[in-house]
Formats: sequence, C-alpha cells, structure tokens
Amino acid sequence: MYLPAAALPVAANMLTARASYPISADSLNCRSGPGTSYDLVTSYSAGDSVEIACQTEGTAVYGYTIWDKTSDDCYVSDYYVETGSSDYVTDACEGGGDDGGDDGGDGETLPGLDSTQSAHAQAIIQQAKDQDVGHQGCLAGIATALVESNIYVYANEGVPESFNYPYDKVGSDYDSVGIFQQRAIYYPVDKAMDPAASAGMFFDKMVGIDGWESMDVGTLCQKVQVSAYPDRYAERVGEAEDICTAGGL
Repeated sequence: MYLPAAALPVAANMLTARASYPISADSLNCRSGPGTSYDLVTSYSAGDSVEIACQTEGTAVYGYTIWDKTSDDCYVSDYYVETGSSDYVTDACEGGGDDGGDDGGDGETLPGLDSTQSAHAQAIIQQAKDQDVGHQGCLAGIATALVESNIYVYANEGVPESFNYPYDKVGSDYDSVGIFQQRAIYYPVDKAMDPAASAGMFFDKMVGIDGWESMDVGTLCQKVQVSAYPDRYAERVGEAEDICTAGGL
C-alpha cells in the first residue's frame, strides 16, 4: 500500500501513542518507583485497564525486570500487565530506572548485597526509621533477615497464596514465607510477602519485649523469632552493622 509523504509522520506517531492494557493480578500495587520497596501510590484490580506512559528496569518479579509507568504516575510490574509481550511495548522512561528504595536513591547496592537484596534491605531500614526503632531495631531486623532468608522474599510451596505476590525464591519450610520467614498460621501472607510490611510486623513484636532497646542483638532476634537455631543471629550482626550504617541508621 502506498502512503503519501504527508501521511508518514501521523503513522509514526501512532506507534508511540499510549495504549491501555488489562491487569491480571487480583490486587496490583502501583508504586512511586520501579521496585517493590517503593511507597504505595494506588492499586488496581484484575480486569482494570491501565495506560502505559513508558517502561523501565526495576526489581525482578518472577524473572521479569520490566516495570510500567502508568497514567497515574506510578509503577507496576509488567509481569501483571497483559501487554502480549515479555519485552518493551513502548518507549523507555527518561533517565531509566533502578530497583532500589526511597533511601537507596541512586540504585547503589548496600555492603555485601546484590541489587535485589539491597532494595529489600532499604525497605527494612526505612520501616525501622518510620517506627522509630533506631540503630538497635535496624540491627535486629537486618540480622534476622540475613539469617532467615539472606534478604530474599520467599514464596512457599505449602502456602499457595504466597505465589500471588512478588517473590525472589521458593522454599518449603513449614508454612514460612517472606524475608522474615513468618509463618502463615500466625501472620497475614500478603504482609509477610511485602518487605516493608513484614519488617513492620517484626518490629511490632520486638518493641513489646522488655528491655529490647539495650538487649544483646542476637538475643533480641531470638526472642522475636523463637528459632530452633538461636545462635545464628549473633553471627550476622557484624554484617547488619555495615548494612544499617550504609543505609543511614
């Protein structure tokens, strides 16, 4: 088919026009940046349609690292958006993206951690700041996360609901899920699978322990987690010290 020269710019512009795509997740969080540790802006339900303004790289979700910036000026994992492609379907966002959190700023990794671990650690650190538990709380939270999951979000084959949320690895320890390996019998799965929310539940229990502010960190971790291996937490406190300090606590 022959197109006159005057029609070519119009046809080209149609390629970059925003398109609407349906959401496949029951509840999909749209965040302030391209990663699971960024602040929640809004959420979408299955069947909702979103306009994609641009796409960028961010936290891996089921192996997918593409995040979509919607017309609400927030980001969702492309894994849950039915674009019909596992690749970019529109322009890359200006300035690119990273998978860090709000205090990660420039996407730099924290000491001894990769980018995924760093994003999760930043979420824990920010939660420690939000709940005003200070350096002591940060040390306990990070040391526990290192022992329980090496700061990765775990789904669990015995907890099918856990696969409804972003995860990094799959485990099978009882009904334990998430970074802190919180048991589904005691904790809401949606919160346990979210780095910030799971840290919040850890800190909520921690501050109820008499003398937590000055307690030996390894002992404090054990009192919260009640682990069958109580000595492991003290072994990771040195790493937690480096991570918390680098994260601003």
